[in-house]
Amino acid sequence: MLGCTGGAGQTVTSLMIGHTLAAHRDEPVVAVDVNPGPNGLSRRVGAQTPETLTALLANADEVDDYARMRGYTSRASTGLEVVQTLDDPYVQTLDDRDYAHLTNLLGRFYSVTLLDPAATGVARALPVADGLVLVAPANADAERAVSMTFEWLDGNGYGALRAASVLVVNGVSKRSLEDVDAAERVARGRCRAIVRIPWDDHLGSSYTRIDVGALRPSTKRAHGALGGVLVNTLTRA
Repeated sequence: MLGCTGGAGQTVTSLMIGHTLAAHRDEPVVAVDVNPGPNGLSRRVGAQTPETLTALLANADEVDDYARMRGYTSRASTGLEVVQTLDDPYVQTLDDRDYAHLTNLLGRFYSVTLLDPAATGVARALPVADGLVLVAPANADAERAVSMTFEWLDGNGYGALRAASVLVVNGVSKRSLEDVDAAERVARGRCRAIVRIPWDDHLGSSYTRIDVGALRPSTKRAHGALGGVLVNTLTRA
Protein backbone atom coordinates (compact mmCIF):
# COMPACT_ATOMS: atom_id res chain seq x y z
CA MET A 1 0.00 0.00 0.00
CA LEU A 2 1.36 3.39 -0.95
CA GLY A 3 -0.30 6.73 -0.22
CA CYS A 4 0.35 9.25 -2.97
CA THR A 5 0.25 12.04 -0.38
CA GLY A 6 -0.32 12.50 3.33
CA GLY A 7 -3.89 11.93 4.46
CA ALA A 8 -4.81 9.89 1.38
CA GLY A 9 -6.24 7.07 3.48
CA GLN A 10 -3.53 4.46 3.00
CA THR A 11 -4.13 2.72 6.33
CA VAL A 12 -7.93 2.76 6.04
CA THR A 13 -7.64 1.33 2.53
CA SER A 14 -5.28 -1.37 3.80
CA LEU A 15 -7.78 -2.32 6.47
CA MET A 16 -10.76 -2.33 4.12
CA ILE A 17 -8.98 -4.48 1.52
CA GLY A 18 -7.97 -6.84 4.31
CA HIS A 19 -11.47 -7.02 5.77
CA THR A 20 -13.00 -7.56 2.33
CA LEU A 21 -10.63 -10.33 1.25
CA ALA A 22 -10.77 -12.08 4.64
CA ALA A 23 -14.57 -11.99 4.75
CA HIS A 24 -15.22 -13.21 1.22
CA ARG A 25 -12.38 -15.62 0.46
CA ASP A 26 -11.76 -18.94 2.16
CA GLU A 27 -8.09 -18.12 2.57
CA PRO A 28 -6.09 -16.55 5.43
CA VAL A 29 -5.20 -12.87 4.99
CA VAL A 30 -2.76 -10.85 7.09
CA ALA A 31 -2.00 -7.13 7.19
CA VAL A 32 1.30 -5.88 8.58
CA ASP A 33 1.47 -2.56 10.40
CA VAL A 34 4.83 -1.07 9.41
CA ASN A 35 3.72 2.45 10.29
CA PRO A 36 3.76 3.02 14.06
CA GLY A 37 1.52 5.70 15.47
CA PRO A 38 -1.88 6.43 17.03
CA ASN A 39 -3.81 5.90 13.77
CA GLY A 40 -2.01 2.76 12.59
CA LEU A 41 -3.48 -0.63 11.79
CA SER A 42 -2.66 -1.90 15.27
CA ARG A 43 -4.88 0.69 16.97
CA ARG A 44 -7.74 0.23 14.50
CA VAL A 45 -8.01 -3.52 15.00
CA GLY A 46 -7.28 -3.69 18.71
CA ALA A 47 -4.26 -5.43 20.23
CA GLN A 48 -4.93 -9.00 21.38
CA THR A 49 -1.30 -9.90 22.00
CA PRO A 50 1.71 -8.05 23.43
CA GLU A 51 3.88 -9.33 20.58
CA THR A 52 4.99 -6.94 17.83
CA LEU A 53 6.47 -7.14 14.35
CA THR A 54 10.04 -6.92 15.60
CA ALA A 55 9.35 -9.68 18.14
CA LEU A 56 8.07 -11.87 15.30
CA LEU A 57 11.25 -11.28 13.30
CA ALA A 58 13.44 -11.93 16.34
CA ASN A 59 11.71 -15.26 17.01
CA ALA A 60 11.03 -16.30 13.41
CA ASP A 61 12.98 -19.56 13.74
CA GLU A 62 10.51 -20.73 16.39
CA VAL A 63 7.41 -20.01 14.24
CA ASP A 64 7.12 -23.41 12.62
CA ASP A 65 3.33 -23.79 12.45
CA TYR A 66 0.17 -21.66 12.21
CA ALA A 67 -0.64 -22.00 15.91
CA ARG A 68 2.65 -20.31 16.80
CA MET A 69 2.09 -17.70 14.11
CA ARG A 70 -1.26 -16.80 15.67
CA GLY A 71 0.56 -15.83 18.83
CA TYR A 72 1.92 -12.83 16.92
CA THR A 73 -1.32 -11.59 15.34
CA SER A 74 -4.55 -9.92 16.37
CA ARG A 75 -7.72 -11.06 14.60
CA ALA A 76 -10.70 -8.93 13.54
CA SER A 77 -14.27 -10.23 13.35
CA THR A 78 -13.95 -10.44 9.56
CA GLY A 79 -11.09 -12.91 9.91
CA LEU A 80 -8.38 -10.42 8.99
CA GLU A 81 -5.22 -10.87 11.04
CA VAL A 82 -2.83 -8.03 11.84
CA VAL A 83 0.84 -8.14 12.80
CA GLN A 84 0.98 -5.10 15.02
CA THR A 85 3.54 -2.43 15.67
CA LEU A 86 1.91 -0.14 18.21
CA ASP A 87 4.69 2.23 19.36
CA ASP A 88 7.63 -0.08 18.62
CA PRO A 89 10.45 2.31 17.53
CA TYR A 90 12.59 -0.50 16.08
CA VAL A 91 10.22 -0.89 13.12
CA GLN A 92 11.83 2.18 11.57
CA THR A 93 15.19 0.36 11.47
CA LEU A 94 14.04 -2.65 9.40
CA ASP A 95 16.15 -3.17 6.28
CA ASP A 96 15.69 -4.98 2.96
CA ARG A 97 16.63 -8.34 4.46
CA ASP A 98 14.06 -7.92 7.23
CA TYR A 99 11.29 -7.23 4.72
CA ALA A 100 12.33 -10.26 2.63
CA HIS A 101 12.48 -12.45 5.73
CA LEU A 102 9.08 -11.19 6.90
CA THR A 103 7.26 -11.80 3.62
CA ASN A 104 8.83 -15.23 3.19
CA LEU A 105 7.71 -16.19 6.70
CA LEU A 106 4.16 -14.91 6.29
CA GLY A 107 3.88 -16.51 2.86
CA ARG A 108 4.06 -19.91 4.56
CA PHE A 109 0.80 -19.28 6.42
CA TYR A 110 -1.18 -16.65 4.47
CA SER A 111 -2.38 -16.46 0.88
CA VAL A 112 -2.31 -12.65 0.91
CA THR A 113 -0.02 -10.34 2.89
CA LEU A 114 -0.77 -6.61 2.92
CA LEU A 115 2.04 -4.23 3.88
CA ASP A 116 1.12 -0.78 5.22
CA PRO A 117 4.52 0.96 5.46
CA ALA A 118 5.47 4.40 6.68
CA ALA A 119 6.95 6.74 4.05
CA THR A 120 10.42 5.85 5.27
CA GLY A 121 9.78 2.15 4.65
CA VAL A 122 8.34 2.31 1.14
CA ALA A 123 11.67 1.87 -0.65
CA ARG A 124 12.37 -1.26 1.42
CA ALA A 125 8.88 -2.71 0.96
CA LEU A 126 8.64 -2.32 -2.82
CA PRO A 127 11.30 -4.94 -3.73
CA VAL A 128 9.23 -7.71 -2.07
CA ALA A 129 5.85 -6.58 -3.46
CA ASP A 130 3.93 -8.63 -6.02
CA GLY A 131 1.34 -5.89 -6.43
CA LEU A 132 0.87 -2.23 -5.59
CA VAL A 133 -2.17 -0.26 -4.46
CA LEU A 134 -1.76 3.50 -4.82
CA VAL A 135 -4.06 5.64 -2.70
CA ALA A 136 -5.01 9.22 -3.57
CA PRO A 137 -7.49 11.58 -1.88
CA ALA A 138 -10.43 13.02 -3.78
CA ASN A 139 -9.25 16.62 -3.54
CA ALA A 140 -7.25 19.26 -5.39
CA ASP A 141 -3.93 17.61 -4.46
CA ALA A 142 -4.77 14.34 -6.18
CA GLU A 143 -3.62 15.19 -9.72
CA ARG A 144 -0.19 16.41 -8.62
CA ALA A 145 0.23 13.61 -6.08
CA VAL A 146 -0.56 10.85 -8.57
CA SER A 147 1.74 12.38 -11.19
CA MET A 148 4.66 12.70 -8.76
CA THR A 149 4.13 9.17 -7.44
CA PHE A 150 4.17 7.70 -10.95
CA GLU A 151 7.32 9.66 -11.80
CA TRP A 152 9.05 8.47 -8.61
CA LEU A 153 8.16 4.82 -9.28
CA ASP A 154 9.38 5.03 -12.87
CA GLY A 155 12.55 6.85 -11.88
CA ASN A 156 13.43 4.25 -9.25
CA GLY A 157 12.99 1.18 -11.43
CA TYR A 158 9.42 0.26 -10.52
CA GLY A 159 7.78 1.00 -13.85
CA ALA A 160 6.45 -2.55 -14.20
CA LEU A 161 4.94 -2.45 -10.70
CA ARG A 162 3.39 0.94 -11.47
CA ALA A 163 1.90 -0.35 -14.74
CA ALA A 164 0.24 -3.24 -12.89
CA SER A 165 -0.89 -1.10 -9.94
CA VAL A 166 -4.42 -0.28 -8.82
CA LEU A 167 -5.18 3.37 -8.11
CA VAL A 168 -7.73 4.02 -5.37
CA VAL A 169 -9.32 7.46 -5.14
CA ASN A 170 -10.73 7.89 -1.64
CA GLY A 171 -13.71 9.96 -0.50
CA VAL A 172 -15.35 10.71 -3.86
CA SER A 173 -18.40 12.98 -3.74
CA LYS A 174 -20.23 15.23 -6.20
CA ARG A 175 -18.18 18.20 -5.03
CA SER A 176 -14.88 16.44 -5.72
CA LEU A 177 -15.66 15.01 -9.18
CA GLU A 178 -13.63 17.63 -11.05
CA ASP A 179 -10.53 16.86 -8.96
CA VAL A 180 -11.12 13.11 -9.31
CA ASP A 181 -11.40 13.38 -13.08
CA ALA A 182 -8.12 15.32 -13.23
CA ALA A 183 -6.29 12.68 -11.19
CA GLU A 184 -7.72 9.86 -13.28
CA ARG A 185 -6.60 11.51 -16.50
CA VAL A 186 -3.02 11.33 -15.21
CA ALA A 187 -3.38 7.66 -14.30
CA ARG A 188 -5.47 6.37 -17.20
CA GLY A 189 -3.45 4.00 -19.37
CA ARG A 190 -0.56 3.99 -16.87
CA CYS A 191 -1.98 1.56 -14.29
CA ARG A 192 -4.08 -1.59 -14.45
CA ALA A 193 -7.24 -0.18 -12.86
CA ILE A 194 -8.78 2.81 -11.11
CA VAL A 195 -11.34 2.36 -8.32
CA ARG A 196 -13.38 5.16 -6.79
CA ILE A 197 -14.35 4.85 -3.13
CA PRO A 198 -17.28 7.13 -2.23
CA TRP A 199 -17.22 9.42 0.76
CA ASP A 200 -18.45 7.65 3.90
CA ASP A 201 -18.73 9.46 7.22
CA HIS A 202 -17.60 6.33 9.05
CA LEU A 203 -14.35 6.07 7.12
CA GLY A 204 -13.79 9.81 7.07
CA SER A 205 -14.12 10.25 10.81
CA SER A 206 -11.60 9.72 13.58
CA TYR A 207 -13.03 6.37 14.67
CA THR A 208 -10.35 4.20 16.21
CA ARG A 209 -11.86 1.05 14.76
CA ILE A 210 -13.82 0.46 11.57
CA ASP A 211 -17.20 -1.20 11.93
CA VAL A 212 -17.68 -2.79 8.52
CA GLY A 213 -21.38 -3.23 9.24
CA ALA A 214 -21.79 0.55 9.65
CA LEU A 215 -20.58 1.35 6.13
CA ARG A 216 -22.97 2.46 3.41
CA PRO A 217 -23.95 -0.16 0.80
CA SER A 218 -22.19 1.86 -1.93
CA THR A 219 -18.97 1.87 0.12
CA LYS A 220 -19.13 -1.89 0.61
CA ARG A 221 -19.73 -2.43 -3.11
CA ALA A 222 -16.77 -0.22 -4.03
CA HIS A 223 -14.44 -2.12 -1.71
CA GLY A 224 -15.79 -5.39 -3.05
CA ALA A 225 -14.89 -4.23 -6.56
CA LEU A 226 -11.45 -3.15 -5.32
CA GLY A 227 -10.87 -6.56 -3.75
CA GLY A 228 -11.85 -8.30 -6.98
CA VAL A 229 -9.54 -6.13 -9.08
CA LEU A 230 -6.66 -6.67 -6.68
CA VAL A 231 -7.06 -10.46 -6.63
CA ASN A 232 -7.16 -10.49 -10.43
CA THR A 233 -3.98 -8.38 -10.51
CA LEU A 234 -2.15 -10.66 -8.07
CA THR A 235 -3.28 -13.74 -10.00
CA ARG A 236 -1.76 -12.29 -13.17
CA ALA A 237 1.43 -11.44 -11.27
